[in-house]
Amino acid sequence: MQKKTLLVVDDDPIILTLLEHILAREGFEVRKASSGKEAVELVESMAAIPDLVLSDVMLPYLSGFELVSMLRSREGWERVPIVMLTAKGQEADIKRAFDAGADDYLVKPFQPGELLARLRRFLR
Repeated sequence: MQKKTLLVVDDDPIILTLLEHILAREGFEVRKASSGKEAVELVESMAAIPDLVLSDVMLPYLSGFELVSMLRSREGWERVPIVMLTAKGQEADIKRAFDAGADDYLVKPFQPGELLARLRRFLR
């Protein structure tokens, strides 16, 4: 079975490394970006669309909300699961993420087991 590829976007290098470790240990191939701009560049250079995107909201250059909207407008990205992982837990932010096209929203600090369960739900 081919490894599932996840695009992980977070501007905090510690969180990015932690997520990469958690996900790689579970057998996922992780592509990572530390800004919205870097994520767009990575998406444009990837040979294949990833199986899932995990993104922070507060990112340099391009917010997570803007990134979700941009990804949703790309051909073939309509059905790619996008999960927001962020410290922004206000109802307005959650609504904005869903309105932009996110499939799920998890507030930091997060429990690794819950994160993995939510991701697996989309990768069946």
